[in-house]
Amino acid sequence: MPKKKRTESRKPREQYRALANNLAAFIKMTEHGGQSDSETFVDLSYSMEKLARRLQTEDDKAKSAAYFKLAVEHLKQHAQIKQDQAQELTLCYSAGQTYALLGLVEEAIQNYEQALKLSTLLQDYKLQARTLRQIGNLKLRQSRWKEAHALFERSRKICLEHGEALEEAYALNSLATGYFQAAAWRKMETACEHARAIAERMNDDELTACVYNNLGAMYNLQGHSDKALAALQKSLPLFEKLGDLRGLAETYNNLATAYRDKEYWNEAGKYYAKSLQLAREIGDAVVEAQASLNRVELYLLMHDLEMAEKQCQIALRVFHGLEHKSGEADACRIMGVVYTRQENWGLALRYLDEALALGSQYDLRLVLAETHRSFIEYWLAKGDRKNATKHLQESLEHYRQLKASREIRKLEKLLLDLRTQR
Repeated sequence: MPKKKRTESRKPREQYRALANNLAAFIKMTEHGGQSDSETFVDLSYSMEKLARRLQTEDDKAKSAAYFKLAVEHLKQHAQIKQDQAQELTLCYSAGQTYALLGLVEEAIQNYEQALKLSTLLQDYKLQARTLRQIGNLKLRQSRWKEAHALFERSRKICLEHGEALEEAYALNSLATGYFQAAAWRKMETACEHARAIAERMNDDELTACVYNNLGAMYNLQGHSDKALAALQKSLPLFEKLGDLRGLAETYNNLATAYRDKEYWNEAGKYYAKSLQLAREIGDAVVEAQASLNRVELYLLMHDLEMAEKQCQIALRVFHGLEHKSGEADACRIMGVVYTRQENWGLALRYLDEALALGSQYDLRLVLAETHRSFIEYWLAKGDRKNATKHLQESLEHYRQLKASREIRKLEKLLLDLRTQR
């Protein structure tokens, strides 16, 4: 059995120190007039930034989780001593929710799986269906769409078998979220409409608001900003009435994106700020990172590259810590754009390549479409029309699969311009 290289098994801090020593040696050699390789410098810089993601997130997780883990284990022991399985079930489910919020995906799944066994044993079908959805949401965060889809379908089947109509609607809403990731728009709309019909029949404002928010996100992506705003304006007052801060944070984020795409920058900035404020207030790292990353694109439009770089690195570290693959890939892409505009070609290329690799590995269609589009900017800035055209055609193909009409029109015009300029 071949041995692994020592660096692969090192802890992040050891790797970081080794890289720092290499970088110091490189700088010393340069100062003394030795031959320096700019490619080596770029490699070292990129590796340092990648390790910084791991260092910060691992430190934050350890601090957040230490006392909570201890408390959960004591409470579980207490429930087991009392042989109170119902109490243990509630505890496992709640612990799963908290671990998910902290970004501790593995611990969250372990607790949800324990809750799933107990809910099956106790024949608590409602909590069984909910637990399956929660595990599915975590799989979706990891871009494991097929596993998530199977869990959502299992949840819905249990609801249908036991007459839990409202829980079925929530399962449909989760399926719609999964269809969004898979860019299956027709299936997403069907699931949303079915879920909304049940929610409105049963006067469930929370689910109705969630459905409109999902539809708003879909219309944003398809380039239908007015339809997005109409859906989100239905979602917003419902979340306000319910006092649902997480729902409000997500809706404000989607509203900001709709206004950003319409080039209403003041409104976009205002709603991103509201989304971030609420996400921080409730401690929702995913929504905070998503809003932060979306706001980075606003900074790029306003040519504030320093702020864009700073906020993008923060979002990238958060997504990495949460094992949120689509978020991490998109943050890598945007870092590539930032470095392109700073004319830091070496780092720009590495981040764009990383985004493309993640997009391919996890079949992230939107990431692939947008990364190829970002490569167009990179190659045009370097005066290479041939490579720019190649990536334009790749991006156009992905956007056609996504049925993103606004982006298709923009790229078709750019392709025509490039061909006429030959």
